[in-house]
This record gives sequence, structure tokens and C-alpha cells, in this order.
Amino acid sequence: MDAKHCALDGWVDAIPAPGPRDTATFDLIVPVDLDAVEEDIHDTVVTCTSGDPRIVHELLNRIQPGDLLRATGILVQPPAPGEPALLVVDALEVLDTALLPVPARHGDGPIRRLLRHLRPRPRRSPRLHRARAVGRPGR
Repeated sequence: MDAKHCALDGWVDAIPAPGPRDTATFDLIVPVDLDAVEEDIHDTVVTCTSGDPRIVHELLNRIQPGDLLRATGILVQPPAPGEPALLVVDALEVLDTALLPVPARHGDGPIRRLLRHLRPRPRRSPRLHRARAVGRPGR
């Protein structure tokens, strides 16, 4: 396998996930320079992983889909054609953030709390309210 130290700029495809042994993984969508190639080539997906505690904390707590990152590290070529390359990240820089934040993973982030207060509550009809107060409707 070929390994090369490089820096890649791209967008985060999905919420980074915790990996084995205190690591984090994410997919980086690296755009192809269409001026440099003549063929119709699609963007490249590079699977990234890091074991650096600072980078792992940043990935799992602050990075969201759509963020533009510069990931620097060792790029390992895939063993078979068609499989994604693996970038072992040793430095991470946020170049731009996504326009809309993604709600927190654990279901109680600030956006979900705000939405809970803004959501209109269903109104009870007076007849149902009286029926519950009396017991059974129709008696």
C-alpha cells in the first residue's frame, strides 16, 4: 500500500462517528477540479479517522455535515480499486461552517429545546375536557 502525507479540503458528508479505541471517523467529500480533467469525474469520498484526543473532541462535538474542512495527515491508498482511500488525520482546520446547524445527537441540544417551546400545543375541545372531568362520555 502507498502512503503519502497530504492536506485535503472537502465537506463533511455526515455527522462524524466515534470509532474503536477513542477514535472518530468521518467521510470527506473532496471536489474534483473540473478545469484540470477532461473526463466526467465525480467528487471523491475519502474516509478519515483520527486518534488525537483534541481532534476527536472537535469531530464529535462541533463538526457537522456541510462544514468545509482542511484535513492534513497520512493518505493510505485503498487495497482494491473502488474502495475509498483512508486519511489518518493529524491536523484539522475548519475553513467554513454549514449554514444551518444540525440538532444535537443526544436529543436535548439548544435547538431542540427552542423548538419544543415554539411548537404550538394541541388545543383540547371543550367537550372532551368535560367528558374526562365527569368520567365516561354519554353517561
